[in-house]
Amino acid sequence: MLSREDFYMIKQMRQQGAYIVDIATQIGCSERTVRRYLKYPEPPARKTRHKMVKLKPFMDYIDMRLAENVWNSEVIFAEIKAMGYTGGRSMLRYYIQPKRKMRPSKRTVRFETQPGYQLQHDWGDVEVEVAGNGAKLTLRLIRWGSPAASMSSPHQNRMLSIPTNHWFAPSATSVVDPTLVIWTLL
Repeated sequence: MLSREDFYMIKQMRQQGAYIVDIATQIGCSERTVRRYLKYPEPPARKTRHKMVKLKPFMDYIDMRLAENVWNSEVIFAEIKAMGYTGGRSMLRYYIQPKRKMRPSKRTVRFETQPGYQLQHDWGDVEVEVAGNGAKLTLRLIRWGSPAASMSSPHQNRMLSIPTNHWFAPSATSVVDPTLVIWTLL
């Protein structure tokens, strides 16, 4: 819906002889919207916000449940319905939605294992300049599941990588030398 100022601008531009296409371009709306607004004698009234009369007696309970970290509107709806609420779900959602900013964020917990039991391998490409010539360098990163154990190595070709078999035992779950000197290029 356009503002009251847009409505009066459409009317004024049309009285000055502007084409509907030009009005639509300047206002930033479709030609159909301009035609519809030209038919209105007055600017259309804005819809009123949702009145939460039915929800008002339950707002303290809802706030208490949100403080207890219950943010699922369906759960809260079922609880207040049992308490005698006669309104709909959408009214409850309208009430909870702006409060979601207060919701505590979920913290990321790093998954760590004992040294030698898990590793992650990733790579990426970087453009570098060597002796005045551009070169594409591929970086490989190997990170073990234990803290502060990572290694990265540069290659000009992803297929030409330093063999890492001597770091790993025949079993895929253990590392021969977990105290291996680690270096990083990032």
